[in-house]
Amino acid sequence: MTTSSIPHRHTPRISVNDLARYMVSSPTAQVGIIRRARDAIIPPVTRYRDARKPLCSYLTDRSRSVNPLVSAEQMLLQRAEDPSESSFRQDDAKQTIAVLNAIQGMSNQLGSFDFHHAPNSQSPVVICGVEISVRADLLVYSTVRSKQQIGAAIFRLSQDDAETDAARVKRKKMGQYVATLARIHLDKNITSERIAASRLCMSIDVQHGEVFQAPAAAQLTSNIENACRFIAALWQTA
Repeated sequence: MTTSSIPHRHTPRISVNDLARYMVSSPTAQVGIIRRARDAIIPPVTRYRDARKPLCSYLTDRSRSVNPLVSAEQMLLQRAEDPSESSFRQDDAKQTIAVLNAIQGMSNQLGSFDFHHAPNSQSPVVICGVEISVRADLLVYSTVRSKQQIGAAIFRLSQDDAETDAARVKRKKMGQYVATLARIHLDKNITSERIAASRLCMSIDVQHGEVFQAPAAAQLTSNIENACRFIAALWQTA
């Protein structure tokens, strides 16, 4: 139970990855996710901060030149070996280098997509009273039977390396929820004359070399709306 001695956010707010994790968690774990989101007044230190820019530069280049990845890796190698840097910054540099290397092995999964830079300014998504921190890393274009389509891609960068069947199933479900949230974000916040297409809305799990696209059916959207109603109702008392 929340007490007055514990500062917390009064307005329900959760990150896209925490909401995806909530969707595949047990009821007990879900309450814990709500509490951490509510009580997280000080933002956590973000890993992989230096990965997104070179990843976007690489994927939006039609020729897929590795120059942005190589330049970023050289900078990160210096940081990883710099004794004046904190152990966290050194480790993050090494983990980010692994991400930059991993994306080069996803040509089969990503080679057919036409990626473009996303807008710098993007609003959060509000669903049933819950503000969701979601940002498209890239836009995805396609033309089908003369119809110009658009989607949104979100990188999922995680240190989770579990390879059990249960972990793979959970990872797939989380990826599909993130992709569905990318579609919702596209519909609500990104203006385009192109037609939104669920198949172009995706979660790119770089470390595991997997791409999860938003299902065309509306079931996951309905699940997210129901979850947000519950989060909003439980926010003050969890």
